[in-house]
Amino acid sequence: MARAGRPIVVFDSGEGGLTLLRQAWTLYPGEEYIYICDTAHFPYGQRPLAEVRTFFLGVLRYALTLDPKAVVIACNTATAAALDTAREASGGVPVVGVVEPGILAAVRATENRRIGVLTTVATHRSGIYQQGLKAAEARAVVWQRPCPLLVVLAENGRVTGPESRAAVARCVEGMLAEDVDTLILGCTHFPHMQAIFAEVVGNRAHLIDPGLETAKILPRYVGGLTREGSGTVSLFTTGDPGRVAQVGRQLWEHLVMQPEQLAWEGGEVVWRR
Repeated sequence: MARAGRPIVVFDSGEGGLTLLRQAWTLYPGEEYIYICDTAHFPYGQRPLAEVRTFFLGVLRYALTLDPKAVVIACNTATAAALDTAREASGGVPVVGVVEPGILAAVRATENRRIGVLTTVATHRSGIYQQGLKAAEARAVVWQRPCPLLVVLAENGRVTGPESRAAVARCVEGMLAEDVDTLILGCTHFPHMQAIFAEVVGNRAHLIDPGLETAKILPRYVGGLTREGSGTVSLFTTGDPGRVAQVGRQLWEHLVMQPEQLAWEGGEVVWRR
């Protein structure tokens, strides 16, 4: 693949990570981005963490062949499963996860130290947010709730309408009743429903988007990033490129490129040229 410069690789199991990619593109439009989604194994959030780790490390090995300046795990479940291992295996390429930036932003935002976290089932079971929040703020009181239906709705482009609004309300109302003043959207699929969350939550709690917070801190890992100009975005999927393109345009109207096909062969990811 011919490239003008070293890319930033952004990874997710599906199209949730487009929320992070969109934020990074807005902040650093002159960079080159490669988005990889392992939709062949979507959703990660219902899988054992060991299995997720295996999948992500397979994708990472392929991503490293692209000579990236950084790899961003735009997936809370994969961050919980594989961040430390990925950093050991990356050969010095920075690997950035989305959990810690979200935690630090929540600790800065909260006034009463009562923090809610919406996650996938696997992220919930990992305990990564509970542990991280208590490490960052020992007096924090943390409520967590897995919301797998929101992941499925977002991955199918259903981010507006009564069904999605009702699903969001079911996820947040119990936490708001506990007087949480800060709510972490602990899956990158959830910010696709940002407008609904803002409507349902109103001024009752601060909404934290870990993808946005991760995009903000990328320069710490890779130095100066280009805040001017016009870079490129390339998409790759292990699933159906046509479906990824269709849903991707629903979620991000300016995303007009056709995804390239990746495939799993013997536990490794290869590009089907």
